[in-house]
Amino acid sequence: MTISRFPLGRTLLSAALLTLAIQSAMAAAAPIRGTHWSFAGDSGPSSRHVEFGGGGRMTGFGGCNAFSGGYTLKNGALKTGPVVSTLRACAEDVMARETDFFRILETARSVEVAEAGLLLKGEDGAVLATLVRLPTN
Repeated sequence: MTISRFPLGRTLLSAALLTLAIQSAMAAAAPIRGTHWSFAGDSGPSSRHVEFGGGGRMTGFGGCNAFSGGYTLKNGALKTGPVVSTLRACAEDVMARETDFFRILETARSVEVAEAGLLLKGEDGAVLATLVRLPTN
């Protein structure tokens, strides 16, 4: 029978590593959790924006309709649930911009918080959109 000399030390090390892993996972979503973003130059009643809230929910306005959906962010990899929106009709150009925004949100696979703003990137790493930070309420 072998008796470990440091059973308490190994237990503490395991606990510390587990704590670091949990903190790392929580920090991975921290760059966007609780932030609010919009397109530079968007203003007025059709201004598009998205807020990444706690609990893995995003909400916002597409220019015509309010929307929401789920999201997860782990090690920079973004997964979004389907975007669900209200069904209001607006001018054709506003609807086209909204459809494009929803497509970007649904196809973005990674994010990067950079000096320019929030970069939403596609599967191939190409930038789909650059959003600017809005003040949070």
